[in-house]
This record gives sequence, C-alpha cells and structure tokens, in this order.
Amino acid sequence: MIMRISIIIVLLCVYMLGCVSVAEPNQSEGEIVHVVLIWLHESGNEEQVNQVISISRELIDIPEVQEIRVGRSIPSHRAIVDDSFDVGLYIIFSSHEELQRYLVHPKHQEAVQTVLQPLAKKLVVYDFSVAN
Repeated sequence: MIMRISIIIVLLCVYMLGCVSVAEPNQSEGEIVHVVLIWLHESGNEEQVNQVISISRELIDIPEVQEIRVGRSIPSHRAIVDDSFDVGLYIIFSSHEELQRYLVHPKHQEAVQTVLQPLAKKLVVYDFSVAN
C-alpha cells in the first residue's frame, strides 16, 4: 500500500513539473497548444475513459481556454503511431501567460486531483506555440 501511495505521489510530482514551465515565452509566439496523453491504470476501462473525457470537457469553463478537444486513442498498425495511450486532449490558449494561469486555476487543479491522479498511470504533456 505504501509503495502504491509513493508511486502516485511521484507521478503527481512529475505531472506537475511537466506542466509548469519557467522559461520565458517567445514574444513572437502564436497560439499555444497544450497536448496531454493519458494512460490509465486500467487501460481500456470504458467507465474510466468516460470519466476522463467528461472532466476534460468541463475545462472549457476556464476563461483562458480558447478551445478543447478530447477523445480516445485510435488503434493503428503503423509502426510510427503510438496508440498505447487511452485518452488524448489538446487545449488552445492565446498566449503563454494564459496557459500559466490555466495550470493553477482551481477547476484544473480539481480535475487533476479528483480524476487524473487516481486514474492515470502515466501522463505525457506537450506544449508548443503555433508558428505564425
């Protein structure tokens, strides 16, 4: 039990560190895209997939979020495609500052603590600015 709790704490720390950037944004940046890939402890569990999708859709209520899309991984036979994750989402922000405000918003923190922490085995986050 202690090992499981330790693993969960480590995963949360890795997730939080991966979501927070201390680098200064480029002044000429375009929109910011925040991509999150989620692997569940119980991979393929439809109820859990639906929980993650549902809580992710609610993030649109955060003022900084311009657009959000969320869905299931698509199985693929192509070697270049990583289809091992359960749920993927991307969120569009108009600036790096808006992404930073989103990360500390109470609704985002609640989603992480109440759904993602308990259900996710692994999270991978990619943030990039859209080239102008």
